[in-house]
Amino acid sequence: MNDYDRLKQNLLTALEILKPLVHEEHRQALAEVGAKLKEEVFNLVILGQFKRGKSTFINALLGEDLLPTAIVPLTSVVTIIQYGPEVQVRVRFLNGSEEEIPLSKLPDYITERGNPKNRKNVHEVTIFHPSPYLQGGVRIIDTPGVGSVYRHNTDVAYRYLPYVDAGIFIISVDPPLSESEHLFLKDIRDYVDKIFFVVNKIDQVCDEDRKESMEFTREILCMDLNRKDVTLYPLSARCALEAKTGSDAAKLEQSLLPGFEEQLRSFLLHEKGLVLLQSTTQNLLRLVSGETVALQLEQEAVKLPVQELTGKIARFEEEIRGITRDKEHHSYLLRGHMGKITTILDDEIRSFKQANLPILHEALEQEYARKLQQGGRLREELEQFVFDKIREAFEPWRLHITELIASTLADAHQDLATRTNEVIERIMELTSSIFQLPLKPFTAVEPLSSKSRFYFLLKDDPVGLELIQLAVTSSLPQFIVKKMILNNMKTAITQLVDRHCGRVRYDLLQRLQKTAADFQKALTERIDQTLDGIRGALAKALAMKQRSESDVQQNLGALDLKLQSISDIQSQLLQWSQDLSLLDAAR
Repeated sequence: MNDYDRLKQNLLTALEILKPLVHEEHRQALAEVGAKLKEEVFNLVILGQFKRGKSTFINALLGEDLLPTAIVPLTSVVTIIQYGPEVQVRVRFLNGSEEEIPLSKLPDYITERGNPKNRKNVHEVTIFHPSPYLQGGVRIIDTPGVGSVYRHNTDVAYRYLPYVDAGIFIISVDPPLSESEHLFLKDIRDYVDKIFFVVNKIDQVCDEDRKESMEFTREILCMDLNRKDVTLYPLSARCALEAKTGSDAAKLEQSLLPGFEEQLRSFLLHEKGLVLLQSTTQNLLRLVSGETVALQLEQEAVKLPVQELTGKIARFEEEIRGITRDKEHHSYLLRGHMGKITTILDDEIRSFKQANLPILHEALEQEYARKLQQGGRLREELEQFVFDKIREAFEPWRLHITELIASTLADAHQDLATRTNEVIERIMELTSSIFQLPLKPFTAVEPLSSKSRFYFLLKDDPVGLELIQLAVTSSLPQFIVKKMILNNMKTAITQLVDRHCGRVRYDLLQRLQKTAADFQKALTERIDQTLDGIRGALAKALAMKQRSESDVQQNLGALDLKLQSISDIQSQLLQWSQDLSLLDAAR
């Protein structure tokens, strides 16, 4: 048995031991931790630009023509492939309803041709498949390709980034890494800890061209990822699929897919499991800590005379009112933070306009003068010039403003998380003081995660700015027409900058409000859970005091045994946590 299997079995055994020991209100949390460990759900997401062969690559991994492929941009919704004893397809719609469909009907729901712009309101499609890759909770996820003519496909791809546990980034050897892929990679590097880089379609170029393409791609990736070297896996997904469906071992080797599969299997066996075990161990330590506090409090409360116990409970409820008022005050603090962030956003937009509009107008005038001397299609060429210049100005600014707002919001959330921890600590100090117990709960409240929904970058972006179409009366004298073009272009620049600044502002504020509300709810629930645990323990103790003395003594004995058992498990969990840290360091 390897280290992973041993530690996983230890955790499963600990879960079984804990089941009869914990209070009823903690059993659901224990069951959720156990389900996650058993299912080992792990999202392996296929990423990249459209038409790089992502669907063909997935089919090659699974050894079957499962996903549709075509010349045109294809996937329009997220498709999840997970383990099942036989092939089944389940469609989940935006309204929450589900429908099982035959595999032959899959293109009607996940392709642009069958479901243009997702008019059927499909949320996602799940395919169940008996592939060995999918055993152990691995889910292979096909996302729409970025950079196609369909902007909504790019949006879907970006929205899925926070759910990526590991990614396979598909590039093709010809053409090599494009600008849209370059930008996409820069965006996803903050979301995805592990990325495999697959260079597909090597069968379509000669060895010399393949070498040149891979050297170029490696150089770009090293620069984007700030690494000295990046491992690339060249292969032909098409040849691999043909080899697997035709049972051609020699052709499969020539496709180079087996070399990549070996690395993927090694990762799924070791690294993904390590992440899962670390998460499970920390969740159990939190649960055990909370259970220990509740049992200790119940134990000490049962020892008190009824009159003294009821007096202490009344005192606790009286003094807790002042502490929990701070919890209600958090909403006012959060609104204050939101107001400051909105002011920062508006100031940044105002500064952007003031700084860039004169530059854009001056650049247009210079280009206008140059085009007059050169001749050519004045209007069309100036339209493209304006398009490029606005995009050039918006791209770095939008990245800057998103990062600035994200950082400011994270600071606000950290402030609220710290205040929440202080409230919880004061609750525990009050409880310890009243019942004379050294209570030390697992109180840390995590700050805003870097994988929060807020960190979806805004991909309804200025790359999609509409080209300016100006109606010019051809009967007017040419010098007047040309001057009209210049003036109309200036007006259009101002309007486009205003419009897209407004879009950025609206999108950011929508994300701010949703994230802030979710975070405040989570913090409030953390305080409520602490209070519920204390009140539950006191209620049990008070109920026990209504029974006979022998029952009380028997209950105290049972509590002693539970605390000892839980203490033993806590010691084991701490040791396993150290073992996992050593394994992580040895990788």
